[in-house]
Amino acid sequence: MDPNELLKLLDLKAKPPPAGASATPTSTTPSDATPESSPTALEVDEWGLRRGRDLVAESERLQKSGTDAFAAADFFGAAFEPNPKLVDACADPRRHQFLAQLLDTPEYHALHAATRLDDTAAAIAAGHFAEQFAKLKKEDSKERAGGSAPSVGGEGDLEREMTALRAVGRAVVEASKEVSELKEASAAMGLGPGEPGSNDPRAIAELYKRVRNDPGLKRISELAGRFRRVAASKQRQKVSHGLDDVVGVEPGGDIGRLLPSELVRLAVPELELDTLRRIVERQTLCREHHAVEPVGKGPILIVCDESGSMEGSKAHTAKALALALAWVARQQRRWCGLIAFSGKSGERLLALPPGRWDEVALCDWLSAFIGHGSDLDVPIEELPRMYKEIGAPPGVTDLVMITDARCRILPELKNHFLDWRRATRVRAVALVIGSPPGDLEGVCDEVHRVSAIDPAGDAVGRVLSL
Repeated sequence: MDPNELLKLLDLKAKPPPAGASATPTSTTPSDATPESSPTALEVDEWGLRRGRDLVAESERLQKSGTDAFAAADFFGAAFEPNPKLVDACADPRRHQFLAQLLDTPEYHALHAATRLDDTAAAIAAGHFAEQFAKLKKEDSKERAGGSAPSVGGEGDLEREMTALRAVGRAVVEASKEVSELKEASAAMGLGPGEPGSNDPRAIAELYKRVRNDPGLKRISELAGRFRRVAASKQRQKVSHGLDDVVGVEPGGDIGRLLPSELVRLAVPELELDTLRRIVERQTLCREHHAVEPVGKGPILIVCDESGSMEGSKAHTAKALALALAWVARQQRRWCGLIAFSGKSGERLLALPPGRWDEVALCDWLSAFIGHGSDLDVPIEELPRMYKEIGAPPGVTDLVMITDARCRILPELKNHFLDWRRATRVRAVALVIGSPPGDLEGVCDEVHRVSAIDPAGDAVGRVLSL
C-alpha cells in the first residue's frame, strides 16, 4: 500500500466523531433495553387495580398499614389469581422482593388453594400480607435511621432476603388461621363450597364479621366443624339396603360396580388407557342396583334445651350438634327445623329449608339464649303445636331432643305425645346430659345419657347417622 494512503487512513481513525454522533454503535434490540418499572409487582389487569382501590376504601386493616391501591392490588392478586406472575421490575423493589419470596414458599401454595377465586378469603389474606409488609418497611426505615443503610451484595442482600422471608412466614401463618376460621364459619352457616349462596362474597364477609366479633358464635362454628366431619364419616358408612338386587347394566364410573368385561380390559396394555378414560368420563358398563329404602324423607327437628343450667358450654355444643344435623338434612335434601325451648318461658323457632338458609336469622337463633326453665324443659306438650307453626312438611320425621333435665311427664301428657308421634310418623331420639332421663324413656325410641356432647362419643355418632 502507498505510504500516503496509509497515513490518510490513520488520520481518519484518529479524528473524533461528528457532533451528535455516538462513538460506538448502539443496539436497538429489546434485550439491551431497560425494562420500565411497573407500579405493581404482579401482572394486574384493570379489574385487579379497581379491586385494590376498593379494598383500600373498605378495609381498616389496609388503611392502618398505609397500603396504597397498587400494593393492595398486588396482595389481593397473590391470593385471588389462579396463577399470579411477577413483572420484571417494580417501582417498589422491596415489595417485589416480598412477593417473590411469598410465591416461592410451600406454605403459601397451601394457603393459595383455599383463597384462589374466593373474594372474601383473598381479601383476608391480602390484609395480612399488607400488615406484615408494612412492618417490614418499618424495620427498613429504622435501620436507615440508625445509620445502617441497606448494603448491596454479599451479606447485606442475604440479610434483607431473610428479613423478607420471616415477614412472609408470619403473614402466611396468620392468614391461614383466619381463612380457616372463615371456611368453618361459612360451612357451619350453610355457605360452604357448593352450597346455595356460596358465591355471595358480601354475605360471607358480613357473616364472618359477625362470627368473629361474637365469642359464642365463634365457638359454636368451631365445634360445628368437628361435628360435621363426624357426620360426613357416619353418612358414608351407612348401609344402603337393596344393593344386592342387580336389575340391569348402566353407564357409569363406579369401579366397585364395573362388569368383569370392563375389568379385564384394564389388564390389556393396549386397552388400559382407553378404559381409564371411559371410567373418568363415566362411560364404562356398570351393574345397576335398586335400593328398597324410600328416597323421600320427612323433616329433621332439633330441640335444644335453653334452661339456665344449659348456659355456656352445654348450649354451645348442643347448638353445634344442631348445625351438624342441619347439614345432614341438607345433604339428604330434607327440611330442617330448630327449636330452642325453656319450659313456660317461651321458645324460638327457625325453619331451614333444603335451599339457601337465612344466615342472619340463623346467627340470631344461635347467639340468643332464653335462660329460664321449669319442671319440663323439653316441649312434650307444645311440640304438636310447634310442628304446625314452624311449617314442617309431611313425611317420616326425625326428632332429636338435647337436654340436661330429668323430665317428669304425666300419664295423660305422655299418651297425648305418643298419639301425635304415631299420627305424624315421628322417630324420637333424646340426648340427656349428666342427668337420669326420667320419663323421657317412655316417650322416645332411643334415649342416650351422656356426660357431655362429645363428637367422638357413640351417642353423638348414632344421632349423626340419621
